[in-house]
Amino acid sequence: MFNQESRTQNVLKASFIGTSCNLINTILGFVYRTIFIQILSSNYLGINGLFTNILQILSFADLGISTAIVYRFYEPISRNDVKKVGQLMNFFKKVYISVALVILLVGLCLLPFLNFFIKDTTEVPEDINLQMVYLLFLFQTLSSYLFVYKQTILSADQKQYIASLIQTLITFVRYVLQVLILITTHKYIWTLVISILLNLILNFVFSEWVSHMYKAVFSIKESISKSEKKQIFNDTKATLCHKIGGTVLSSTDNIVLSRYVGIMATGLYSNYNMILSSLSVVMNQVFGSFTSSLGNAHVEQNIEQKYASYRRLLFGNLWITGVCTVCLYNLLNDFIIIWVGSDMLLDELTVTVLCIQFFVETARIISMSYTNGCGLFVKDKIRPLIEATINLIVSIAMTKLFGIPGVFIGTIVSHLCTVFWREPYLLYKYEFNKEMKEYWKYYFVSAASTIVVCIAFSHLFKICFPEINSFMEWFLKAMLVFVGGNIFGIIYLHNNQDFLFYKELILKKLT
Repeated sequence: MFNQESRTQNVLKASFIGTSCNLINTILGFVYRTIFIQILSSNYLGINGLFTNILQILSFADLGISTAIVYRFYEPISRNDVKKVGQLMNFFKKVYISVALVILLVGLCLLPFLNFFIKDTTEVPEDINLQMVYLLFLFQTLSSYLFVYKQTILSADQKQYIASLIQTLITFVRYVLQVLILITTHKYIWTLVISILLNLILNFVFSEWVSHMYKAVFSIKESISKSEKKQIFNDTKATLCHKIGGTVLSSTDNIVLSRYVGIMATGLYSNYNMILSSLSVVMNQVFGSFTSSLGNAHVEQNIEQKYASYRRLLFGNLWITGVCTVCLYNLLNDFIIIWVGSDMLLDELTVTVLCIQFFVETARIISMSYTNGCGLFVKDKIRPLIEATINLIVSIAMTKLFGIPGVFIGTIVSHLCTVFWREPYLLYKYEFNKEMKEYWKYYFVSAASTIVVCIAFSHLFKICFPEINSFMEWFLKAMLVFVGGNIFGIIYLHNNQDFLFYKELILKKLT
C-alpha cells in the first residue's frame, strides 16, 4: 500500500523531479507574464498580487490544524497501518470543508472594504471591476480546499514527486489556455475564469486518481477517536501561532505596498517577486522535500545519525543559498531590463534589501524542515506571533519612511529578532542535545563569504560588463557569476568535512 523504497531513493527522486517541475513551471510563468505585460499593464499585476495576498491571509482559517494532522501520518505509514491513515484522512476532509466555509464567510465580509487596501483607486484599470475580480479569486481559493487535501497523503508517503508532475501538467495547460484568451480577447477577467474552471476540473480528476491509488485508505469510513481529536486541537494551539505568523510574513507585502505606495509599485515588485519566489520554491523543493523523510528518520534513527544528516544538509543549504544570493545581487536588474524594460526597474537599495531577505529566508530551509518533521513546532508557540507583529509594525513604519524597500526591511528585522536563532536553538537542545557553536560557525562563514563575493563581483562587472544589451551577454555574465561563486566556495572550504563528503559522493557517481 505505502512507499517501500529507501529514504535515500525517496529524497533523491523527490528532489530531482520536484526541482525539474519547478524549473518548468518557472519558465512557463515567465513566458506567460511576458505576454501578459505586453498585452496588459503592470497595474493588472498589482491587482493580481494584492488579491492573492488577501486570500492567502484568509487561508489562516485552517488554524494550522493541517500541520498537526499531517505530522500524524508519518508513524502509521511507517507501520503500514492503513486503517489509522484512513481515519486521519476522514478527519482531514471534515476539517477542510469547515475551513472552506469559514474562508467563504470572511471573504464575503471583506467585499465592501476592498478600496481600503488601495492607496489611489485611479490606478485601477478602467475595465476592472474590483468586486468581481475579488470574488473570482475567492472562488479559486475555495475550490482548492475541496480537492487538494487528498494530495497530502502523497507527501506523507514520500511520493510528492507525483503531485509535482501532475501540477506541472495542470500549470502548462492553464497557461496555454490563458495565453490564447489574452491574445484573442485582451480581457484580464477571462484569464481568471479559465484558470478557475481548469483548476477545478483537473484537480477533481487528480483527487479521484489519488482515491483510486490509495483505495484501501479511502474505503475507511470511521474517523479518529475523540481523544486523538483533542490532542490534535491541543497541538493546533501551537500550529495556530505558526499559521498566523507565517501568513503575516508571507502574505502582507503586496497589501502594505498597495496601501502605502500604490498599485503601480505593487506591479513593479511583482516581477521581482516572481523571480525570487520561483528560486525560493526550487530551494524549498530541493531541501524541503526532506521533511517527510525527516519525520520518518525522527522515528527510526539515533541522535548521531540524525545530526550527521542535518549537518551535511545544512552545509548544502548554506552553500546553495550563498551562490544564489550572489547571482541575484549581480544579475537581477540586468535581467529585468532585458526581460520587461528599464521602466520596470526597482532601485539598487531595494534590490540589495531583497537579496538580504532571500538569504535569511532560504538559509533556514533545512532547520525549518527538521523542526517540522520532528514536531518541534509545539515548543515554539509564541515566536511566530512575535515575529509577525515585529514584521508588520516595522514594515509599515519603514515603508512610510523609505518606500518600497521598507516592506522588506521589516521582514529582515523580524527574522533576525526571532526565527534566526530560535529554530536552531530548539533543534540543538531537544533533537541533537548539542551546543550550537558549529551551527553559528557554518552560518556566519556563509553569510560573510556571500557578502564579500557579492561586493567583489559587483565591482568587477562594473568594469567588465558596464552594460548588458542582450540575453547572450546576460547569460555569459550569469555563467561567470555562478562558476566564480562556486570556485570561491571550493577554495575556501575545500578541507571542510561536509564538503569532502559531497566531493566523495559526486566522485563515486561519476566513476
